Amino acid sequence: MKPVFCTYCNAHVYNYKGPEDKIEFKAQNFIPTSTKFRVPESGQESVCPNCQIKFVGLSNQVNQIRMLIDWSYQGTGEVGTL
Repeated sequence: MKPVFCTYCNAHVYNYKGPEDKIEFKAQNFIPTSTKFRVPESGQESVCPNCQIKFVGLSNQVNQIRMLIDWSYQGTGEVGTL
């Protein structure tokens, strides 16, 4: 399992449980890290459950997945805990 971080608020929002060689961007592969975060549903727009910013893609890094946001937003600039 890989931790999934929002690049805007830098929150650890999901754990990814799907295949790691090729990330499957499917709702059932993302498990919320908190009970206050809703479980993603199939067909739902992909947004951060913490800050509600829309995700436009992802970066599959060695030890984590970073959810990417629109370039016009700056975010925190911090990298998650490794």
